[in-house]
Amino acid sequence: MSRETESCIARMTSPEFKEAVAGKGLVILPVASVEQTGSHCPLGTDLIVASRVGAALAAKVGCLAAPAIPYGDTQELDFWPGTVDIPPEVLGPYAEAAARSFLKSGALGLAFLCTHSLNMKSIDLACRRLYRDGLRACAIDWWKAAGQAAKGETSSEEPFGHGGEVITSVMMAVAPDLVRLEAARDEASLPGLAYALGHMPGAPFVAYGDFRQYCRSGAWGEVSRSASAEKGRRWLERGILDCASFLKEWMDLGARSDAPA
Repeated sequence: MSRETESCIARMTSPEFKEAVAGKGLVILPVASVEQTGSHCPLGTDLIVASRVGAALAAKVGCLAAPAIPYGDTQELDFWPGTVDIPPEVLGPYAEAAARSFLKSGALGLAFLCTHSLNMKSIDLACRRLYRDGLRACAIDWWKAAGQAAKGETSSEEPFGHGGEVITSVMMAVAPDLVRLEAARDEASLPGLAYALGHMPGAPFVAYGDFRQYCRSGAWGEVSRSASAEKGRRWLERGILDCASFLKEWMDLGARSDAPA
């Protein structure tokens, strides 16, 4: 049995989980999506990556990986067929309830692994609520971690775009048979994206829009000559290492007597 299999909660009996969580302490809960990712990546890109990264990260940290929550907050792109949208007022309480169950069952900490960045809006509130109740939870935005791992090594104009060089390369490393690179449209983003990026939450002036203002096909960035499984494997490994370092530090902080609850 591999280390990744050993860390998988779905494969355990209840007594096995009780014993494992007592020894490992931390549970990773991936929160994914099923959504349009251009004409070359499958609808389940975020979900497929969530399961792979969650298992690999748990093996690296020495903790447990829960089954992924498959659907997410996709209201900015739910007009494309096959995209499933779970409103934040549903997703947030659902993810929080799952986290509370694991923490009630003996986990000392819960890490949300978001492989769809828009889910972070709901997960941020869930973590704040859990902390208020004396429960430990943290969150990882996987695609931001992967983007950080890829900096300085990309070769396209918009490598961090939705369905762009970084996402496509990681997907090629995880499930190469599901990526249809020959179907990629290699389109540049529309002007609405630059405006939105300049007026995001955290800026003094915030504007809102949807993906129809950002792109034509559900993706942007040139990938047909830039994305590769080799790059994806490198960025995947480096991103997992960075996430593992954060989780170990966060758990060590929680073990200190002077650390916040």
